[in-house]
Amino acid sequence: MKLMHTLTDGDVSVRPFDVADAADLIAGRDDESRRFLGEGSPDPRPLGVIVVEGQIVGWVDADDERDWLAPDQVNVGYSVHPEARGNRVGTWALVLLCGHLAALDPPLRPTLLIDPQNAPSLALAGHAGFVETRRIDGEPFFELVEQAG
Repeated sequence: MKLMHTLTDGDVSVRPFDVADAADLIAGRDDESRRFLGEGSPDPRPLGVIVVEGQIVGWVDADDERDWLAPDQVNVGYSVHPEARGNRVGTWALVLLCGHLAALDPPLRPTLLIDPQNAPSLALAGHAGFVETRRIDGEPFFELVEQAG
């Protein structure tokens, strides 16, 4: 899967990843992101980067390589750099990505698998219209029920 164009709501944008973005993504890692996402790749290549006011403030990704996904589902991941957290940048980036996935032919349904200790990400899921539908290995699994707006 590849993002071919920039998605935007006017304030938050998700644009295709470029290899030149890797250093910014690595620099945006902190203890909180490592706690929930691990150390991260030394060569990150997410689907897209989150941009606010011309600055990269995180990333979004989607993969279909999980055995617990239905054929039309993708697992979405995201990370927001510390300086951009707490103002719904992640929520709006997720909403933009979900709209893009829904517009594909055939459409893809986004899902989230979130560490139960990750309170900010659990809140983000709810703000973006996701609901927990089951647990996988003790972690809440979320599916989109409505598009936030």
